[in-house]
Amino acid sequence: MTARPPPLNDASASQNNRYRQAIAGFGPDIARFAMGYERDAAKRQELVQEIHVALWQSFANYKEQCSLRTWVYRVAHNVGATHIQRTFRMADRISLDLDEAEQVADERDGIADVERRMDLERLLALIHQLAPLDREVMLLYLEDLDAASIGDVTGISARNVATKIHRIKALLARQLGTKD
Repeated sequence: MTARPPPLNDASASQNNRYRQAIAGFGPDIARFAMGYERDAAKRQELVQEIHVALWQSFANYKEQCSLRTWVYRVAHNVGATHIQRTFRMADRISLDLDEAEQVADERDGIADVERRMDLERLLALIHQLAPLDREVMLLYLEDLDAASIGDVTGISARNVATKIHRIKALLARQLGTKD
């Protein structure tokens, strides 16, 4: 005889419904967002799973104090930041430099696809070199969040966010050899 799970109460049902709604609206965004925090595909998948668990758990305390989108990114940001801190503490950190990234490119892809992927890898490699707060601001910006939403997620003012974005974009443009 197997034990049956306890019936869901209203709070659990609400938590599940909010989680389903968040995943339906932002599931692909979470996976893409995790790319900015983790280069390794297997570790990135684990990070995405950690974000999903944390997101589901967070809906027990969600009181609609901000938009669902902001909440999802806030949780993803917090889990990602914790992941980065944990990664820095690990002595056996594995990194992929740009030369190695070029060798990984699948030769069957078209030249334009390879160049686009290499540009994205180069951009992500540069973003990974930023200070943690700057990295998080830029990843949220790349997810198309406005300065106020990024400020809500990171805890800094919208004006400070806008200034950071402007400076980071200029820095990245110089490092990529493009115009601002």
